[in-house]
Amino acid sequence: MATVKMNKLSVIGMNDEKQTLLRELMDLGVVEVSKPEDRLQDEEWKKLVVRDGDETAVAEFDKKISAADTAISLLDRYDSSKKPMFPARRVMSEAEFKEIQSKENDFAENVNFLNSCGNKITDSYAKVNSAEALKLSLEPWNNYDLPIDLTSTDSLSIRIGLMPLNTNVEGVANELEAAGHSSVFESINKDKEQQYVMLWYFKADEDEVMDAVKRHGFTQAPIADLKGTVEENLAQADRTIDEANKEIGALEQRIKSMSDVRTDVESYHDMMAVEHDRAYVRRRLLTTDETFTFDGWTPKYASGKVEKLLEKYTCWYELTEPEENDDVPVRLQNKKFFAPIEFITEMYSLPNWKEIDPTSIFAIFYIIFFGIMFGDVGYGIILCVMSVYAIKKNKLYEGGPYKLLRVLSYSGISSIFWGIMFGSFFGDLIPVVAKTFFGKTVVINPLWLDPAKSPMIFLVFSCGLGVIHLFVGMGIKAYQQIRDGKVLEACKDVFAWYLIVSGIILMLFGTRVAPGAPKVGKIMTIVGVAAAILLPFIVNKGVTKGLGIWDIYSGLTGNLSDILSYSRLLGLGLASTSIAQVFNFLASMGGKSIVGVVMFLVIAILGHTLNFGINALGAFVHSCRLQYVEFFGKFYEGEGRAFEPLSRDTKYINIIKEAK
Repeated sequence: MATVKMNKLSVIGMNDEKQTLLRELMDLGVVEVSKPEDRLQDEEWKKLVVRDGDETAVAEFDKKISAADTAISLLDRYDSSKKPMFPARRVMSEAEFKEIQSKENDFAENVNFLNSCGNKITDSYAKVNSAEALKLSLEPWNNYDLPIDLTSTDSLSIRIGLMPLNTNVEGVANELEAAGHSSVFESINKDKEQQYVMLWYFKADEDEVMDAVKRHGFTQAPIADLKGTVEENLAQADRTIDEANKEIGALEQRIKSMSDVRTDVESYHDMMAVEHDRAYVRRRLLTTDETFTFDGWTPKYASGKVEKLLEKYTCWYELTEPEENDDVPVRLQNKKFFAPIEFITEMYSLPNWKEIDPTSIFAIFYIIFFGIMFGDVGYGIILCVMSVYAIKKNKLYEGGPYKLLRVLSYSGISSIFWGIMFGSFFGDLIPVVAKTFFGKTVVINPLWLDPAKSPMIFLVFSCGLGVIHLFVGMGIKAYQQIRDGKVLEACKDVFAWYLIVSGIILMLFGTRVAPGAPKVGKIMTIVGVAAAILLPFIVNKGVTKGLGIWDIYSGLTGNLSDILSYSRLLGLGLASTSIAQVFNFLASMGGKSIVGVVMFLVIAILGHTLNFGINALGAFVHSCRLQYVEFFGKFYEGEGRAFEPLSRDTKYINIIKEAK
């Protein structure tokens, strides 16, 4: 229910111990090093220190990480083995990680060799593309038998070129002859865009002939710089393509045969990532000739470990409580059951360091809401089994995919429960199958109610659940205000509205509880309204003292709107079961025949798959919306900054203190 308490850390140490200290802090993984911009803006500090860091080293590690990524992409491209949908990091102990670090050069050789193969494949494909393009450009000249590079004899000039499609080549030849120029001007081929022509003429007539044909659109052919005949060039292009394809095949086979080095390449990637982060964090250090300094944050529970580590070095350090205006990072801390639901909180925004972490509070509501909207035993079983199977199959134990799948497994269990309450198993699949194929009448009664038959009761239940949800959110706001010494503000913003909303509900529906309930509700409403009007005169300042009446209006409309938002529980709950029943009805229309059985299976499978996907997505999105808009809107500010400790932030390896 609370975020991890943080301590501010300030350190001044000796430069000759800097690298070792940073390495040990990274291994400890509980210290965030802050950016030094605030100090660098101070004129006194700017006279004393400079920013540390080796940009060349950072760039070199970036280059090595990129090379490893490229090598892994190559292995993925040519590895035909089945890959997990959600790959998990390999677990490795400290000792094992240090052992593989000694193999860095061997791993680097594998990376370089794979990338060399990839570059050669790229070059070979470029040769193939170039040869194919050459073939396309040569095909129109198939009827030209002379060598392409033969452009003249002792007395003649020979040209090949292109002319517009609408040019009358014979007419141009006649024009040359009429001008007294002995020449041969013929069309060799044509396509939809242009003509391919050959021109022979005496060298003495060079200028006049070329001027004449250029006026009609003559341009030199793009193949004019080739040597040999068209046939010889086509044959050479085919040989180039064959040789390049053979080289590509051999290289691809070589890469496929190296699939067993994938773990080595991944290890190299993470080793370079660790070194990169160690080099990069130095940019957050300030140095003098002999010393360095940095500020940062560490969880209060880890302060003892940090102190013990720093005591080993010649350094001064200080751990203090955060101040009001500090930019304190946030880390969530929840029980094992609730921890995966942090995923929902993080999608919206982390709480700021002064707020309560609402994860463990809204988690139960989220699971209940999802179950109500998805409420079907069959769908719930599928969702739960698929989620758990994906976790086990991919050996997930951390990260976003694990959290999402764990939330879906909780939601699947909730869907099973509410499916039993509503009497829905793939809609009315069992009664339809029994009647269609066995002539039996089977009735599955809901344990509580059928939403389609009792929509008004379901609507009241949905809105009532919404009131509880909103009241809890308002209660969190009151808790935070009282904690900060703002008791009257809590009475004005929360407790007065508890009385107003509860009083109105009792006035409308109290007779179903007790005969005197409406009267009690009336008194509660009057007291609540009076408090909401009068308390601003005590709490507010300036002209806002008289805004109590406006607060009544905006509060009533806002709370009514929020409560009605929970009618989506009814809408989506009805949609899930009703659509399932429609597909069951359509599937049963084929009757008891063999064709009917096939028709039933096809329509039922496709229909329920579609309904499952659409309504699972809808339940997920709308359950989130009820938290983000209605619940968080009552108390939550968010905009917290995630705690990012200096640690071995690896992609493929999870380094632990002790091997599992």
